[in-house]
Amino acid sequence: MLVERKNRLIKFYIIAVIILLIFFHYLGVLRIFEDNFFNVMGMAQGNTFNFLTKLKYSFINYQDAQNLKKENTELKEQLNQLNYDNSQLKAYQVENEKLRTILNFKEDKNYNTVLAAVIGKDTNKANSLIINKGFQDGVRDGFAVVVDRGIIIGKIIDTKDYMSTVLLLNDKMSQLAISLESSNKTNGLAEGEYGLSLKVNYIPQDILINEGDFIITSGTEANIPRGLLIGKINRIISQGSELFQSATINPLIAYNEISIVAVIIPNQ
Repeated sequence: MLVERKNRLIKFYIIAVIILLIFFHYLGVLRIFEDNFFNVMGMAQGNTFNFLTKLKYSFINYQDAQNLKKENTELKEQLNQLNYDNSQLKAYQVENEKLRTILNFKEDKNYNTVLAAVIGKDTNKANSLIINKGFQDGVRDGFAVVVDRGIIIGKIIDTKDYMSTVLLLNDKMSQLAISLESSNKTNGLAEGEYGLSLKVNYIPQDILINEGDFIITSGTEANIPRGLLIGKINRIISQGSELFQSATINPLIAYNEISIVAVIIPNQ
């Protein structure tokens, strides 16, 4: 009974307060409080709207940023692929040009040659190349190996069935009889300088040589035809008291960039 009376009393107070508020509203007593209340509610509603709007656009901007990031990543991947394809195309063009030059040399000189690709280096010989042609292709030890339009880079020193080793001219064990381009005689011996350069020794003192003269093979060695280009003289070493003079040579090809060669097969 006590609880019911208490609840009834609470309801009475609530109804009385509501009636008083309505009464005061019509009297205009609550206008200031109502205006302030609605202003506060309006500001709260405006702030809430602005907050939700900013939140909405922040989410949209985040999505746009993520999409742009994804598109940027895809574009970078496409650009990397295009750069790779372009580099491959340039490499193929360079290889084709080297091959065309060797073929032109073969036709001009009417040599029998075997084209070969460089597939590695001999780990036991620093200044050497391994090519993918060998005994079964007609390659033999001592045969000349050339690039471009007849630039000799070395000789075959080890032949297996389907691969061979080329000793480059700049190796200290390499020796090759040479002539000046303007001479019909053997004028010296080209030797490697520990993989760093080429040097021509045993040039008679009465032979006139000049910087810039081209050095060629003399043709006196078995299986090495005359006229293959070796390099160009860049420094002359001569003392009047010595029987011979010598000269250093600039090779006409970078040995570390060789990828395609031709082995000259002598006529039997």
